Amino acid sequence: MPIAPGTRLGSYVVEEFVGQGAMGVVYRAYHAQLERTAAVKVLQGLGGDVDSTARFRREAQAIARMRHPNVLNVFDFGEFEGTPYMIVEYVEGGSLSPRVKNGPLDRDAAIAFLRGIGDALDYAHKLGIVHRDVKPANVLLGPDDNPILADFGLAKLMESSSIKSLTGVTTGTPAYMAPEQVTGSHVGPAADRYSLAVMAYEMLTGTLPFEEGGVMEVLYAQVHKEPAPPSMLDHKLPRKVDAVIMRGMSKEPAARWERCHDFVAALENALNPPSAAAERTVAFAPPAPQAPKPSSIPRPKRPAADMTAVMAADEAAGSIRGPDPALPFPVVTWKGTVVPGHSASRRFPWRLAMVVGAIVLILALIAGSAAYLLTQPPTLTLSSYVVSPGQRITVTADHLPPYQLAEVWILSNPYIYSFRADAIGRATRQVVIPVDIDGGDHTLRICWGGSCPLATNLQIETTAALETPAVLLQAHPPPAADDPRRSVVSACVVA
Repeated sequence: MPIAPGTRLGSYVVEEFVGQGAMGVVYRAYHAQLERTAAVKVLQGLGGDVDSTARFRREAQAIARMRHPNVLNVFDFGEFEGTPYMIVEYVEGGSLSPRVKNGPLDRDAAIAFLRGIGDALDYAHKLGIVHRDVKPANVLLGPDDNPILADFGLAKLMESSSIKSLTGVTTGTPAYMAPEQVTGSHVGPAADRYSLAVMAYEMLTGTLPFEEGGVMEVLYAQVHKEPAPPSMLDHKLPRKVDAVIMRGMSKEPAARWERCHDFVAALENALNPPSAAAERTVAFAPPAPQAPKPSSIPRPKRPAADMTAVMAADEAAGSIRGPDPALPFPVVTWKGTVVPGHSASRRFPWRLAMVVGAIVLILALIAGSAAYLLTQPPTLTLSSYVVSPGQRITVTADHLPPYQLAEVWILSNPYIYSFRADAIGRATRQVVIPVDIDGGDHTLRICWGGSCPLATNLQIETTAALETPAVLLQAHPPPAADDPRRSVVSACVVA
């Protein structure tokens, strides 16, 4: 039911209608005593039964406690003729949505938006609050384009609404939904981080990872397809950006970045790598002027028996430096008491000599083994080179740089999977051949550090018709009538 101008909601007076979105109707209101303008969001899609009202109050109280510069403030909440409403901060700058629809954003601007949104999400996640509908339309722009994330918790409220399927509202927007939201699995903070990675993809490339076809095709792709790497859409983007965003969009929640802050920091480093000149400047900065050390003063020659005392004096003066920290292995040094007139062989116990010799031998063996492993050319093997759609294979790459983050690419479609080498340079990854991949010969590559030095041929044999998205979504037993997941699919069909 529309609210007429002049209607009083608590201490606020409704002034005018602002607009209508998927979650409800928005009005502008004014608090005379505080001289504050606010927005009234009337949640028409939320049922008016006792359970829905109690759930709304719990969520509203939790959201109202949030205080963060990148989170929309909630001032009050209540009901108008049985329909819940929230009174929230009024932001005049509009949403981020029109900005991202006009093509790729400036990199610095994109990082600034993502950092603010990520900080808001990390803050909410610490409080146990999951947004569930992170997208540009829910990011309002405050002064100086400060991003303000709105509509916390509203998607969760609508999830259990008995009339949700009639409004076309789902527990998220398909283009930004995490796979676990599509399948009805447990939704936690990782789902918000997935949506943030999708937004980063869109900001940097000017396009969404999955946008071809209708709602059902997009939902199917969120669960079963890998997006094209961002650098394939914009060749000016560094290849390191691909690994950062693809990890953020991993199908497995546990494989994604642990915090939004970590994701944004890694993305910023990938977009703005330090130049080699800057690294050289830091590494070879001239030392500060120092006073002459005592060791630089000429000394008369001394007998060999007294040289140990001179060495001790030099070391105290600082002329004998410790091992170079850049050396790959530790240097064993002997420190003992100097006894004038005694030979070194008498002062050095034979047992200690054996220990030192053993240590040197072990270090030499380690160095030799490491040198052997590092000088071997990288190799690539597959558990099977002739596969069918949906089949799982094991991809193994040997002799990579230790702990190197690499990617498995199937270039024909394309698909990309990230994995990391261990201490000896071996990386192993289970890869499921996509069910919608074309038959015939495909090239599988291993890429890292901006190049793809390993490649092999992969033959795809298609012996049966591919499943369509509709068939896949109906593969599970149909949910009961009162199951919230039932309305998710219905909502998508209506939309």
